[in-house]
Amino acid sequence: MTNSKKILNSSVVGNLFLILFFSTFVSEDLTCISSGLLAKEGKLLLLPAILVTGLGIFVGDLLLYFVGFFFGSYLKLWKPMKNWESKISSQTLYKHWQSKFSLSVMISRFLPGTRLPLYLMSGYFKMPFLVFVWSSFLAVLIWTTLFVSLVFYYGKWISEYYFNQSNLWTSIGIGLSFYGFYLLFQTILIPEKRKRVTLQWTKLSQMEFWPSTIFYLPLIPYLFYLSIRYRGIRYLTATNPGIIASGIAGESKYDILNLIPNKYIAKSCLVSSGTQEPETLIKQWLTKNKIKFPIIAKPDKGERGFLVQKIHTMSELTNVLQTYPIDWLLQEWIEGPFEVGIFYCRYPNESQGVIFSVTDKVFPEIIGDGISTLESLIETHPRFRFQMETHKKHNLGKLQQIIPLGEKRRIGSIGNHIQGCMFQDGGYLLTNKLETELIKIGDNTKGFYFGRFDIRFQDVKKFQEGNGFKIIELNGVTSESTNLYDPKFSIRQSYSILWKQWKFIFEIGYQNYQRGIHLYPYGKLVQLIRQHNQYRKKFSRLEISP
Repeated sequence: MTNSKKILNSSVVGNLFLILFFSTFVSEDLTCISSGLLAKEGKLLLLPAILVTGLGIFVGDLLLYFVGFFFGSYLKLWKPMKNWESKISSQTLYKHWQSKFSLSVMISRFLPGTRLPLYLMSGYFKMPFLVFVWSSFLAVLIWTTLFVSLVFYYGKWISEYYFNQSNLWTSIGIGLSFYGFYLLFQTILIPEKRKRVTLQWTKLSQMEFWPSTIFYLPLIPYLFYLSIRYRGIRYLTATNPGIIASGIAGESKYDILNLIPNKYIAKSCLVSSGTQEPETLIKQWLTKNKIKFPIIAKPDKGERGFLVQKIHTMSELTNVLQTYPIDWLLQEWIEGPFEVGIFYCRYPNESQGVIFSVTDKVFPEIIGDGISTLESLIETHPRFRFQMETHKKHNLGKLQQIIPLGEKRRIGSIGNHIQGCMFQDGGYLLTNKLETELIKIGDNTKGFYFGRFDIRFQDVKKFQEGNGFKIIELNGVTSESTNLYDPKFSIRQSYSILWKQWKFIFEIGYQNYQRGIHLYPYGKLVQLIRQHNQYRKKFSRLEISP
């Protein structure tokens, strides 16, 4: 019996060693905590627990190096890898890294979030393997010994519950709490992590940067009220009879633009996913309309800046079409430099509409100090830092440039908030002549009663006279009166605009229904939204470099 029990214990210990070894590939930190607790409970000896955990971590480091070494060409398709490569590839930074390579490997062991990129790039740039091996080994030895021992000697208050089956949930809660305190100490001690957390909290204090799930939460009770008052929610599908489901989802931008009198819209071309030899079609369109690059490419079905690209060459456009086999809307590039959002609405029983709001779109510009790189200026800018990844993406290849003192540099040119544009109330632009012209356009757009025209123009004076502008897009019921994102507006002002526009949607839809417009069937509506969400999800996994 003694021998069989001893064999059984050896088998259990062996299984624990295997679990700890492979667990390091999932979470090194949680595995170290588990090793210390197992040793504390007498399930394992401390030294073997440290060695097995350390071995798993060390092997994981080597695997990262080999992945970078052998699969670097594939990793270049991964967006973060492109960013890391663009940073390290500069001559000065690369030489500095070479001279401090051993030290960087050791330090990264103690700076969470740095190991993955550093070890992959070590293999990708084929840094000295033996130097990597001994540096990683020494760092892992110190790290694992300290971490596991810390849990072993000071984890008694956790271990009282950790293996107690009757206190399973308490064990889990205490274990997570321990890990939470560990992350908190990291945040306090590591400047980069502290900076990132502070930035996220500051971002949440400004409504225009709130996640949509938070921003639209107060709207839900109001929509519930409107649904009860009008005895249904489908009236919004009758608001714009000229657009499929009024523009809730899945509508064609190209078809919507064709509802507008032709002289007002930017020259456009639809390239369907099944088009044979699309390059020929595009060249004919460019030649016929005397259009030169750059042009704008946007999915024919999309919203909120989804995949919108400024295209500079035919080869760049071909890459976009091949990467995303969807219907694309191509447009002439309207230089601007001004862009506005004109929100229009009209009750069906009235002969003339009104301009609900004007949004002035302010494109991001940065001012050089003669010392800092463009990347550094973006990261420290009081506003641009909140969308730094977007701005960096738009300026790849220029991030290490030093902007001369006082020079203004535009770092974005797409009039979408997600793409880094700032929205502010543009009511000051509206004159009697302009208002008359804009209302005339809205009134003459077939089957359209509610939505936003996005307009570009070069001369403010001409625009205010109702001339010299082009409509680049028209959005239906899911569009917004984007002046509500004006940083100067209070939360109360912003939500009052949002609620008022949704009141218009139901009122207009209800009147259209009474005039004989059919409501979109529930089944088809659910299917339409589901298909659109699947479409977004599928193509959001890919990324195109600007």
